[in-house]
Amino acid sequence: MAPFFPPPNLLLLDPPDHWERKNAWMERIATINNNIQPLVHDSVLDHFRSIQPGSTVDIYECMKSLSWHILLSLFIQRDNIEKSGDHNEIENLHEDLLRGQFSLFPVSINTRFWRSPRSKGLQARQYLQSILGNKVAHGRCPFAFDEPEEGQDIANHLLLFTSSLAAKGLASLLTAVLLNLFFFKEGGSLLSTKIQTLEDPGQRSNYIQSMVLEAERLSPPVVGIMRHTTQAVVLRSKEESVPPTLIPKSWDLWLYFVGAGRDPAAFGETADDFIPSRYYSAESSRQEGLAFGAGVKSCLGKDVIRMIVLAVVETCLGQSHAANSNNSSEDTVIGLHAEGGDLPTGVQGWLGWQPKVRPEEWARDIKQLPTQRPRKPIMVVVQHQLAS
Repeated sequence: MAPFFPPPNLLLLDPPDHWERKNAWMERIATINNNIQPLVHDSVLDHFRSIQPGSTVDIYECMKSLSWHILLSLFIQRDNIEKSGDHNEIENLHEDLLRGQFSLFPVSINTRFWRSPRSKGLQARQYLQSILGNKVAHGRCPFAFDEPEEGQDIANHLLLFTSSLAAKGLASLLTAVLLNLFFFKEGGSLLSTKIQTLEDPGQRSNYIQSMVLEAERLSPPVVGIMRHTTQAVVLRSKEESVPPTLIPKSWDLWLYFVGAGRDPAAFGETADDFIPSRYYSAESSRQEGLAFGAGVKSCLGKDVIRMIVLAVVETCLGQSHAANSNNSSEDTVIGLHAEGGDLPTGVQGWLGWQPKVRPEEWARDIKQLPTQRPRKPIMVVVQHQLAS
């Protein structure tokens, strides 16, 4: 990871250095929170209004395009880079970086006739650092700074915040959330219909947040992460009949978020089921999933992504009343309708609609790397109309 994301950065730092830098970045991130809802509101409306009503689109590809638009708008002022034509270059360079990062041929080779994916990825990182550094230096990002070192730190982290992995992760979560919103039925009614019938705005917002948390739990964009033990760890089971497990120091571990999010010991007999109201109760203290990790190294962008997803859903339902929005007087209700029959079995298992889906069915229908998404396009019909 280090060759593709230059240190020092939060991704690669360990405590105690990690804590100090994360606190500084949490203060920076807090300065953009008020911009998120109006920015997402306008991005969603612009995105869907560019699609002819009645058109058929692949929902994941549609969400990936929207995710790029939102992240670039939020972190490096997309309007400015659109005028300069940099946005396509930034996306393409990030794709080269991601391919180099995940290449199964971990050697940099650059010859006259052929270059390895790793070599292309490392060169893409250099180009991106130059572009992003220039944007930061000219005030084209939302984070202020006083010293040149701070500017370099911001540019290094923008490389993370605008990465292809970030865009695809957001697209993965939005795909799951919107499939749940427009296609899952509870008590015979679509979730979108149920939410719109809630008269109290607070109830609507709480229900949407609950649905999003449930989607995170069942359908985390990233399936897991590697960790290295710095000391011996003993894992104890809640069941007395299961003996504790010792993990020695200096072991490499694979933490599987998908399995952890469906552990009956943590989530009960309905661990495998999508229950949109699971986190709805105000006094609920239910365990969340691990889509953003946990503990001191949990994802810095957790709250930002949740605000983005909430704003996307509210805007689609015509429920968003964002201050400072360019479209606040022209709210549009977005509708997605299925084309064809039921979703594939593996996709339904990924979403938690169908429990006990066999691993081979999941593998057949869901691509898990670099982020989870349907292996074959899920085609949906887009409709939009002015909110009443």
